[in-house]
Amino acid sequence: MLFGDSYVDHFKGVIDEVAVWQRTLTDQEVRDEARLLTSEHFAGVELVGGWRPDQGTGTSIPDTLSGYGRKMTLNGGAALNGEEITLDGVDDSASAAGPLVDDTGSFTVTVLATLDGDKLAGKNIGYKGQVVGQRTADGSAWGLWYELTGKQTVLDPETFTEKTVPVGFWRFGRLNADGTFSAVSSDESALMDGRVRLTGVFDAQDGTISLYLGGARNDEPRSFTAKLGTGEFAVGRGFTGGVWQHYLPQRIAEVRVCAGAMAGWEQIEQAVGD
Repeated sequence: MLFGDSYVDHFKGVIDEVAVWQRTLTDQEVRDEARLLTSEHFAGVELVGGWRPDQGTGTSIPDTLSGYGRKMTLNGGAALNGEEITLDGVDDSASAAGPLVDDTGSFTVTVLATLDGDKLAGKNIGYKGQVVGQRTADGSAWGLWYELTGKQTVLDPETFTEKTVPVGFWRFGRLNADGTFSAVSSDESALMDGRVRLTGVFDAQDGTISLYLGGARNDEPRSFTAKLGTGEFAVGRGFTGGVWQHYLPQRIAEVRVCAGAMAGWEQIEQAVGD
């Protein structure tokens, strides 16, 4: 600002999307402008991180999608298997330097994930594993999660013998210190051993989170109090109780994180192209 013929109080940070009007905007116009709506079903978003394992080598996956250049590093025994990252649910994970977005502002995260049913069947009921998430000082600021809620015995169609299969649900939100979720959930039990497109959206303008499986929204949008991420972005593990845990046996074929909230299933389907 200009004070006493000199510029003082310089702003430290990043400024984007500057606009000026020659009139007073209505409350609704301010909300719409903050969402950067380009049409009824599309909002302005910016890809800030995008990783495809088929572009990686060794223990490193470059960000070939967003242009921001953050690499993702495999940890533990995590390995690249063609077009996927394979994680064993014991100590395997992947991570990228973060935070990727301002978690108190709108953002969208989307992944292609395949759960390992046999390994999950060996976990205890109540087990919680993180698909992806953003670390903060006291846990995960937010994440896509899987929670094992039960098990059932079924007949294996190939061997005609009985086997135990896990039953659980996808969550998007935050795992609290007491073990409960502040989250939205999948409508049906999570598919085992089959690829699923999971998309989580936080809309800072109305303070809600939404979960999409493929192009279908599950559950109703729920109020969510955002926490500011301070650490790395993690795949296959969650930070709680001061340590990394919640390792999830899964395969990951793609991860994307965007600044801004996608406006609905039409935009998600067009953006991810599945």
